[in-house]
Amino acid sequence: MKFLKDGVTHKFMADHMAKRACEWLRFMGYDVEYPDVHYDNEILKICIENNLILLTRDIEFYKRYSLSIFLDSTDYKDQVSEIISLFPPDKKLFFTRCPVCNSILVDVSTDTLDPLKYTMVRQKFKTVKYCKKCNKYYWEGSHYKKILNEINKILKFKSI
Repeated sequence: MKFLKDGVTHKFMADHMAKRACEWLRFMGYDVEYPDVHYDNEILKICIENNLILLTRDIEFYKRYSLSIFLDSTDYKDQVSEIISLFPPDKKLFFTRCPVCNSILVDVSTDTLDPLKYTMVRQKFKTVKYCKKCNKYYWEGSHYKKILNEINKILKFKSI
């Protein structure tokens, strides 16, 4: 939400060719929609109605919409690097969005988690992130550390 360029907050739409980049941008807090629809005209309509920047590898689709970014590489890391070079990330927003649905995650007490299913999580953490839409929990476990290491490689930061 705080991806400002020229004083404007930007939101994105990743087409089906940029799904993996979409997920990684969400890890970094970017507001990136992913279409439920499969036809370019429908995706374009959503972009126009919501003033979204389209992220695509389809050169013809890119040419049809002025708020498009053509992602030259097939590698999601290169795609993410390209986006963050244009719209620098806000580290305070990392891990604030659900990577699955793009919803804002909320903090919840681990006391509310099923004690049988989340025994280890409850022992290690007082709070976790929760997606109300997906009904999924996220915490800073080993998977989180692997994702953060990948983000650091993409960002070329030594630490966050």
